[in-house]
Amino acid sequence: MAERANARAVCSCFYYKIGGKSMGKRELFIVFGFIVVGTLAFQFTAPPATGTSSFSLGNFFSRARSEMRDNPGRAINATKASLPVTAGLREVRLIGINEAVTVVGDSKTTIDYEFTVSSNGPDDAGALALAKETVLLRDDVAESLVLRAKFPDPGSQRATITMHVPPGLSVRLESSSGATVTAVAAVHLEAIRGKVTLTDIAGGVTGAHQDGDLTIAGAKSIKLRLLRSKSRLSKITDGLTLDARDGDTEVTESAGAMEVDEIRNELTVTGHRGPIAVRGNDGRVTIRQPQAETRVDVRRAEVEVEIKSAVPLTLITSEEPLRLILDGAPAFTLDAAASSGAIQAVDFDLKPDISESDARLSHVFGAKNDAKITLRNTRGDIILRKK
Repeated sequence: MAERANARAVCSCFYYKIGGKSMGKRELFIVFGFIVVGTLAFQFTAPPATGTSSFSLGNFFSRARSEMRDNPGRAINATKASLPVTAGLREVRLIGINEAVTVVGDSKTTIDYEFTVSSNGPDDAGALALAKETVLLRDDVAESLVLRAKFPDPGSQRATITMHVPPGLSVRLESSSGATVTAVAAVHLEAIRGKVTLTDIAGGVTGAHQDGDLTIAGAKSIKLRLLRSKSRLSKITDGLTLDARDGDTEVTESAGAMEVDEIRNELTVTGHRGPIAVRGNDGRVTIRQPQAETRVDVRRAEVEVEIKSAVPLTLITSEEPLRLILDGAPAFTLDAAASSGAIQAVDFDLKPDISESDARLSHVFGAKNDAKITLRNTRGDIILRKK
């Protein structure tokens, strides 16, 4: 019995037996490794059979190198045009210009542009021919002038445009990477990436931006979706509506109602003259010197609000610190409660009421005032401090 048990124990240590010798797991993996390496080496080096188009990794990389060698030529072609502004025209729409777009509202009666295309090709002459095949197709749609870039199949082309329009026209940009627009009636962004700068826009800015820097300095209003966008928004006179995700948004010198839905976004608002409402999850919300009623209702987001004069505040978050910073001595009534968290107010010699894991603090700061500040945090601390 003992001998049979020992035999089973010895046999259970091996998976295969070859030529009277047993092969263990490690040796088997080594054999498989040699097989895989040999197969890859063959695929890289073996030519296809005559008359066939069988795949090999060597051929794949060879074709890629051949494509680069086949288009060493480089050329640039620039086209200028001047278009009359027809009666009833309200908008210029630019589609598919895959590099920078520049639009300036400084023309009087015409739309003037320079369309520049760089291309590669089999040689410089071939590259120039491909650059010239890249054109702007015009389409008049209702009150819009549409210019759509059309590219040839061979080679690789990059197109830019510089355009001068009357300031009373709106501009719509679609499927471009980078744009600068100045002094036009309004701007709409659709599928725009990269660095975008908008200045002195008389009306609204709408649409979507992602993956780059967005600067808006001067506009009547903003309604935008922002994805992985680093946005700097200033001098907005009549309100902002933002859906911001995975980015960094800063709003300064602005007015009007502000509504922000954020997810994993860092939002900073300074000196906004109008009501503020922020909703969302994760990220960070910082509001300095709000001038009107402010409501922040977020989850798992750090919240910090600094006030110099009292305004109604409702600040709600969870699992992250909630800070209220007093600059000077604003007068307001405080109602603060932390569930499974603490309330810290040592700068004011105040101690909260404690009940099991919950804390609550009610206090009147300064003279009696109608401004009420409500703070709520779940599984996070509330901190009151002086600036």
